[in-house]
Amino acid sequence: MLGKEFIIAAQRLGIHTIAVDRYKNAPAMQVAHESYIINMLNADALEQLILAKNPTYIVPEIEAINTDSLVKLEAHNFNIIPCAKATKLTMDRQGIRALAAQELNLQTSKFAFANSEQEYLDVIQSIGLPFVIKPVMSSSGKGQSIVKEHNEIKKAWDYAQNGSRGHAKGVIVEQFIDFDYEITLLTVKHKDGTSFCDHRTYPKRW
Repeated sequence: MLGKEFIIAAQRLGIHTIAVDRYKNAPAMQVAHESYIINMLNADALEQLILAKNPTYIVPEIEAINTDSLVKLEAHNFNIIPCAKATKLTMDRQGIRALAAQELNLQTSKFAFANSEQEYLDVIQSIGLPFVIKPVMSSSGKGQSIVKEHNEIKKAWDYAQNGSRGHAKGVIVEQFIDFDYEITLLTVKHKDGTSFCDHRTYPKRW
C-alpha cells in the first residue's frame, strides 16, 4: 500500500510512474501508468528492466530486491532514492548494526550473528536468556521472536528461517532489554538539510 500511495502522490506532480512487483495486480500496479512483474531478487531481470525503461528515479519500496544491483546501477548514474548505500544498509541488519556499533560506536544491546543453526546455538551461550532473534533480512516483524525458555530455542530458529526475506538466511541474536517505552523519530534528509518529524496525525487523502 505504501507504494500505491507514493505513486498517487507522484502522479499529482505530473510524473509518469512505473510499478514493479513479483506478482500480478500488486497495489501500486493498480494506479501506475505501467507495470511489470519480475523477481527483483534476480539481478539480471532487475537490471535489464531498469536499463530498458531508463527511469529518472528509482524508489525501492520492497525488501525483496537485489540491493547489490542498486549499488551497481547507482555507480552508472541512475538515481536511487534513498541512495543505494542507505537502501542496502536498512535492509540488512548485519550491515546496519555494524555501522551503528562499530563505525559510529553507538551503545547497543549485546548481539551476535549466526549463519547456521549450530552457530545460533553457540551464540546463545554468550547472549543468554531471554534474547531476541531476528532474520538478517525481514520486514513487519516477520520471523522475529522473544525467547524466554530453552524449549523455545528450536522453534524460534525455524520461525526466523521461514520469515526471512531475500537470499540471506542468517539471524541476529540480541540481548533482551526490558525497556519502559520506545521512541521512533522520523527524519527526512533533503536539499535544505535534515527535518525531524514530530508527532502528527495525517487525514486520509485518497
